[in-house]
Amino acid sequence: MGLENQAFSDQVNLDNIQYNRNSHWERSQKPDPGEEESLYNEKNYYYTFVHNILYDEEHSPLNLIHHFERKEPKLSNHIYYYIKKKGRNNPYKLIVDAMNINLYATGVGFLSFYLKNEDCTQNSPEDILAINQYGRRIMPPFFNDTRLRNEISEYIRIEGLNQTVYFEDFKSYTPYDSWQPSSSIKKLICELVTNLSIDPIIDDRMFVATWYKNNQLSQQFTNNAKAYFDSQDPFSDYWYRFLFIDGSNATCQNEKMKKELLEEHTYYRWQQWSSLYGISKYSLVYLTNNEVPDYLIEYFQTIYARMAELVLVQRASMLRFSGEITKVSQLSNQDVEAVSKRVSSLYKEYIRFVNQIYFREITAQDQGIEMYNKLHSCLQMESYIKDLDGEIEELHQYISLMEDRERNKKASLLNDIATLFLPITVITGFWGMNQISEVMEENGELSTGFIIQSLLLIIGTLCAICIIYKRKRKL
Repeated sequence: MGLENQAFSDQVNLDNIQYNRNSHWERSQKPDPGEEESLYNEKNYYYTFVHNILYDEEHSPLNLIHHFERKEPKLSNHIYYYIKKKGRNNPYKLIVDAMNINLYATGVGFLSFYLKNEDCTQNSPEDILAINQYGRRIMPPFFNDTRLRNEISEYIRIEGLNQTVYFEDFKSYTPYDSWQPSSSIKKLICELVTNLSIDPIIDDRMFVATWYKNNQLSQQFTNNAKAYFDSQDPFSDYWYRFLFIDGSNATCQNEKMKKELLEEHTYYRWQQWSSLYGISKYSLVYLTNNEVPDYLIEYFQTIYARMAELVLVQRASMLRFSGEITKVSQLSNQDVEAVSKRVSSLYKEYIRFVNQIYFREITAQDQGIEMYNKLHSCLQMESYIKDLDGEIEELHQYISLMEDRERNKKASLLNDIATLFLPITVITGFWGMNQISEVMEENGELSTGFIIQSLLLIIGTLCAICIIYKRKRKL
């Protein structure tokens, strides 16, 4: 978090973040009025040991998350998120229901927009695809798209926040601005904090969690178990584009592969009740009819959306650890003790991550277990955690080897000093300190005894130096 040259524990310490107390973001550690029952249901859904990473609560002994909410959406229904698509006269206009920032004790953050589409003139199946596709980009994936506008919108504009317009048309990007999020994203975050390094960890796209109710679409799959993957069924093509956030054409043009992907990423437990879920590394989607019970929508917007965020935080944290491992491994020319401290700090935070954030299971509910496992599978979490374990262990072994070499150097130096003084010790011990002859004879010349003793000291010292030199050459 902007403290790259410090120990990892200092980099990810939430208490080191400098918050702007005068911003329009406020830390929220209690549910808003009217949300108490929903929060109760949600917390009962998850195991208690998961709560520390999901909820920012007062007096919590483990501070793993700081949760902030934007003030204005709580006070006004006239805050809008505009998405201007190429070729469409008017921009899509969505209501901003809420905006949150979650900062986690692994050095990652999560900015969320909660948007509502209540305009029936922009609610067709193709409109939903376009809104999801063009509204999620935080930077151009290809530079020539700043001209072509095939993947990004002509602009995204947020109005109604503190009388400030947050606008991004991607025209200011240069070929040297790779991996730079849009200026409006940076501006929103920097209004809360000033000492953070803002770097996209996963991709140029926001993760999309979307619920869409459409009777015509739901009728096509409710009583047809094969509808979502059958290439002969027109619903299959739309479901693929909806699930994988493809605005125009499906990005898979092989029927066999397309079927495999749809079977892998579709969660169909409640299909005959007109509910179909889709899960991918970029999306969590929910397609229903118009008569879907309100509590199912609430579950999707709270429990399942929070579950998806947890898995994304786990994934982003792994990338954060992997990046830190790369940085530390490049410090081999620095002081061993300093590098050792960096490695120890990294190892300590990784152990905390494994024990308090990366869970194999987070709920006893069957549907929750199945969806959590599918999220983990889609993001290949098992292989990533295995690789990260190997990287951490290799780094730990490497620094242990460096420490052993440093200890051997110090031990060798002590041996050299002992070897150097060995002749002196032997000679003085042999002659006895009280037996050393007078330095000068009565005639003013050096005494014979002193000369002999001096020669012996010189010869012994030279022998010791030769021994040390030969030892160094062997090493």
